[in-house]
Amino acid sequence: MERFKYLIIKNRRIIAIVAILLFCSIAIAFAVYAQITNKGVKTPEDQIADENYEDLKNSFQDIFTNTINKETTANLNINYNDFLYTRYDVKDEKSGKYSVEAKIPEFKEETNTLKKINKEIYDTYANEILKIADTATVYTTFNLDYVAYVNGDIISLVIMCKYKNGTNAQRKIVQTYNYDIKNDKLLNINDVIIYKNLNKEDMQKKVNSEIKKINNQIKNISQQGYNVYLRDESNYIYQIDNTPNFFLGKNNYLYLVYSYGNENYTSEIDLVIF
Repeated sequence: MERFKYLIIKNRRIIAIVAILLFCSIAIAFAVYAQITNKGVKTPEDQIADENYEDLKNSFQDIFTNTINKETTANLNINYNDFLYTRYDVKDEKSGKYSVEAKIPEFKEETNTLKKINKEIYDTYANEILKIADTATVYTTFNLDYVAYVNGDIISLVIMCKYKNGTNAQRKIVQTYNYDIKNDKLLNINDVIIYKNLNKEDMQKKVNSEIKKINNQIKNISQQGYNVYLRDESNYIYQIDNTPNFFLGKNNYLYLVYSYGNENYTSEIDLVIF
């Protein structure tokens, strides 16, 4: 009888040990599975951290190479070099009057949407060059370059214009177009947010935080007597739905572009990247 009780107790201990070992094995298996399945899968914030967020912002001025960049997600069934090209390559200078260097892009396709984009680009930039050549009364410099990125069926065109008129401060003007090739439509910010599966509330918090941080830095500089461009943190452009310019760039990152030279004599640009 005593031996029977001993065997029962011993068996219970063995069962308990086996159960513990089994539980630990399952936990380890789940951890290994999670690591394997998530390998290489990171949040946008993690990916940008790897690339160095500040480096991405600081290199923005260097992306305008008048080329098309096909990202890893690009639909390679389309010859993008024939789809978008440099329509006008202008280099003109008149001593004491003006200096113009501009590569103006154009879409070759003849859809209704692309015709409208081409017309807007021509009316904005080509006509301005003609105006400078005809009527410049003070020395004027005008430089224009572009870059395009292809992510999936979306081609993002980004145009940068550096414009200085007389003694006025140089303006940096940025214009973006995000074109859905498959559906022949221009995408708005909400279309891209859905495409990127981003949370608009989280985006808004990040924009508010970034602009506040930048403005605090600018205010500190202004207190030292420097002439700076202060941001109006209550400006409607900082509301996500009112984002004036945005594009999908390298690695499918979403850039929100606040180019204050679009409306004012300044070269200041703020970027918030997702």
